[in-house]
Amino acid sequence: MAINKFMFATGIENSYPLIGLADGTMKRVDEMEKTGHYSRWEEDFQLVGELGIQFLRYGPPYYRTHLGPGRYDWSFADETFTRLKQLGITPLADLCHFGVPDWMGNFQNPSFPYYFAEYAKAFALRYPWVQFYTPVNEIFIAATFSAQYG
Repeated sequence: MAINKFMFATGIENSYPLIGLADGTMKRVDEMEKTGHYSRWEEDFQLVGELGIQFLRYGPPYYRTHLGPGRYDWSFADETFTRLKQLGITPLADLCHFGVPDWMGNFQNPSFPYYFAEYAKAFALRYPWVQFYTPVNEIFIAATFSAQYG
């Protein structure tokens, strides 16, 4: 399908970084949880539609979906991506916004590219109608914050 029109999109944040606390411990910050999206996703999608926005940067919460090598929990993604399709909202699949599953550690894990490619392939096979992707959103920020700033 050729897209020959301007794509105005909005997005729903699905970051889940580990934040260093003053006492030296780490805390996971799940932006979808923080904003109430898990309990209000249907309302969020309805509002996107009411605004006339046809494209939505949206992705499943990577750290909750990719449970381990070759293991996935697609339950939330199945619900949300099915609803986007029903509403006629085209997703720009945001597969990894910022943060990796706990079992993977961090972006410095030398196996990250392999496991992430495995996940991306599994997603694409499960949702073959999805055409647009941001595999790793804001790659410069992800690289800088993960490498230079730790």
